[in-house]
Amino acid sequence: MTRDDRRRRNAELDAAWQGLCDNLSRAAAVITGDPRSEDPVMRAAGYRYLLNLLNAGLEQVVFSADPDYPEVGRLQDNTKRYATESPDCLFGHAVLDPAGTYRLTGTGGRARYIGLTLYDTVSLYEKAQSDGDRPRDFRAAFAAATGSTLGAISNPGGIVLQDNGDFEVVISARPHTGNWLPMPENTKDIITRQYFYDWDAEEPYHLSIERIDVEGTGPVTEPVTVTGQVESVGRFVDGFAGYWAAMYGLRDGERNVLRTQPAVSSSYAGDGGHIAYGGGTFDIAPDEALILEVTPPDCHFWNIHLGDYWGQSLDYTYRQTSLNGHQAVLDGDGVFRAVVAHHDPGVVNWLDTAGNAVTRCVYRWWLAAGADLPTPTVRKVKFADVPGELPASARIDSTERRAVLLRRRAAVLKRYGR
Repeated sequence: MTRDDRRRRNAELDAAWQGLCDNLSRAAAVITGDPRSEDPVMRAAGYRYLLNLLNAGLEQVVFSADPDYPEVGRLQDNTKRYATESPDCLFGHAVLDPAGTYRLTGTGGRARYIGLTLYDTVSLYEKAQSDGDRPRDFRAAFAAATGSTLGAISNPGGIVLQDNGDFEVVISARPHTGNWLPMPENTKDIITRQYFYDWDAEEPYHLSIERIDVEGTGPVTEPVTVTGQVESVGRFVDGFAGYWAAMYGLRDGERNVLRTQPAVSSSYAGDGGHIAYGGGTFDIAPDEALILEVTPPDCHFWNIHLGDYWGQSLDYTYRQTSLNGHQAVLDGDGVFRAVVAHHDPGVVNWLDTAGNAVTRCVYRWWLAAGADLPTPTVRKVKFADVPGELPASARIDSTERRAVLLRRRAAVLKRYGR
């Protein structure tokens, strides 16, 4: 490399780093430009949100982004909270070369659901930006957010497990015997999902992925590669901060109402049933509560959970901010009734707001028998009136609640190996 080449490479690296800093500054405008950030607590939560995005970006576009030497990185977890991610799911991510052949292996686990989905991009803001103005209709925006999938295989579904529960899936354009996920020519990423129902008993798989069509001596740090990675991290934080702010903003005029979106494409995350999401934004005063009611559909998995104003899932390690179909208790008439409140109402199905006046709510019906899926009703009551509003729902005392929360903490820490 000549002296001029070295100078050029160094200038590119320096410019990329400055670009990263500029992107982080632009991302901060999502926080500082929001009137709610006049409250220092809200501003602090916003900056923590940006740190979550930065952590996720480093994982996604740097440390699990080598298609020749892939590793399954953690796309979202309790240190990478954005887009109101599911507390029941262990997400993984790797970058693929569509000309390659890969083997993904899962060992030592047993999850309620395991799914592998191929994408043409997981940087959804890129598609929104390429289309000019971002969608102004939430349904169109949601369709864009779920429309980047190219194919999926799952269990239950097409993944056949070995007798001990382990599995292997070959990912390639060319057909293979056994578990095979066809890879289209525009594939860029793979996302893995492990959903857990019984947090105490189910174990996460150790997922590993290897490219098996070429051999090499291992990754090498190249200036051009690092330049691209540094630039990508900045775009990730700035792009997703703006994207999700726009997504949430499309629904912010409607409070304390839930909407179920149409079932997503069969290529989204499963190959054995219908998948649909729903959600909304809640706003309740200290002396108020919301009562949610729904008869869950016939499906393999369902859950409901809360996030903060910025879209970070609320702490689910120490608080009951989520419930799934295994944890929830249905009343005698088969109806799920939950209370969203700032204080413990003494009912089993409490969703803790963690002190947030405004919360995002997300629920999902996973691998359902039909595409016509229900929407929970929401009604606001005074917190003091909750006992009379739920005469048949299961109660819980402080000792029992403490035991439930201790089990949650142990299960989450075990899942993430912390």
